[in-house]
Amino acid sequence: MIYVTPIGFALIPLSLAIFFLRPQHLGPWAIVMSAFQAASVLNIEGGFPLGVSPYFFVLILIAIRFVPLWLTGKCGFDTADVAIEITQPLLILTIWAIASAFLLPWLFAGVGVDVPRLGMDSPHTSPLQWSMSNAAQAMYVTLDAIFVIYLLWCGRMHGYFERLVFAFVVSGAIASAIGAYQYVAHYSGLPYPTDFFNSNPGWRQLMSQQLAGISRISATFIEPSTAGAFFAVWSTFLLFLAAGGSVGWAWPLFVIGVIMVFLTTSTTGYLIGGLVIALFMWQEFARVFVSGRISARGMFSLMLIVGGITAAALFIPNFSALISKILWEKSDSQSGRDRATTMWEALRITAETCGMGAGLGSNRPSGMFFYIASNLGLPGLMLFGLMIWAIYKTLSAALRSSPALDRARGYLGAAGWATAISLTALAVTAGDITGSQLWVCVGVAATGSRAVWLGRQDAEEIEPPLLVIEPMPAHIALHEEYNIS
Repeated sequence: MIYVTPIGFALIPLSLAIFFLRPQHLGPWAIVMSAFQAASVLNIEGGFPLGVSPYFFVLILIAIRFVPLWLTGKCGFDTADVAIEITQPLLILTIWAIASAFLLPWLFAGVGVDVPRLGMDSPHTSPLQWSMSNAAQAMYVTLDAIFVIYLLWCGRMHGYFERLVFAFVVSGAIASAIGAYQYVAHYSGLPYPTDFFNSNPGWRQLMSQQLAGISRISATFIEPSTAGAFFAVWSTFLLFLAAGGSVGWAWPLFVIGVIMVFLTTSTTGYLIGGLVIALFMWQEFARVFVSGRISARGMFSLMLIVGGITAAALFIPNFSALISKILWEKSDSQSGRDRATTMWEALRITAETCGMGAGLGSNRPSGMFFYIASNLGLPGLMLFGLMIWAIYKTLSAALRSSPALDRARGYLGAAGWATAISLTALAVTAGDITGSQLWVCVGVAATGSRAVWLGRQDAEEIEPPLLVIEPMPAHIALHEEYNIS
């Protein structure tokens, strides 16, 4: 049985209207929809219940429009285009992921794996066999790859990268507003529409959790840990955007993001937030040593960070007990031990499958790199690393070639930091590689790198050639001056 969810009645018509009337906005719209991770617009019941999230529904629309044009050669990249360096490892990774999902579960049948549908907290393994999880993950990774290539192709349009940045900011603002209402609703008794925002049957929905007597917010995500990782990445983007002087509106949104990280009481969010603060302070101190002066924006940023931590300590009940449970007691909890066990199991699976992996969607450990190793094997790790390396190579070259005060350069630098922090967060907690957070960050960073590169190429083409005036020989100059014939 297939049915439309309550949120689907709102988002499906909007998505279809954009598809038919404003197709150039499908990319930014997909980024906005990525905020609704725990929701689905279509649910499929049966032995393998499945929900189509708003993000993947928009990606299906993108595939319907883009793939026929791409396959017929109407959409592509020149051989000298930097997009080729990114899309080649991405496509090879996608092909390997699809092939592994359908071949490796049969080849290594019987190997003990952590079944994805049972979650990462299950201490027991089951014999490997092909399931619909493999097919679903293959479909998701295909749509993710099409999404990134589509964004890269659309990046040739003037202002498209800026639209993606704005969409990412809007997605965080939506999640923050819903998270704030969830927090207020818990303490005020107001109704919270769980069936509206948490309607995806394909996920274990872990809402209404408490830690040290404090209600943990999950906002539009499946659990507080995932929400904490998202808000940490979103805050990172806003912090480096604001500190770079690109836009003034990033400051208040950064403060909101920090508050959201605190309210999730997520170990991942707190650790990643601490890492971001350390990196930002290191960058500011390095600038002081190089320039010999303190940046006003940097000082303001540090004051906001210190003020936010102080406010949290003063106004969050049992703050010291909360920090103790999050940072020191988490590893001793049953959940922490179970998740650590899945990492060791992932290494065992990688070894027992001769480094090939058990196939995409077969095993669900804690940590993205353990997921890739146990599902896609060493080839998957190599291809994923090549893709990330190609993106950051292009990004670094684009930053070096663009003017220091260029706004697109500020956006690109912030996107690069956000992608790095997202990879760090997912390396600790992610149980798959098909989630929207990873591919949204990768797509925005890659598209921004290509957009800056294209802008530089256009500028070089329209620059007039330099007129070189050679000195006139002396005897000719003498004839010209005195009209000597």
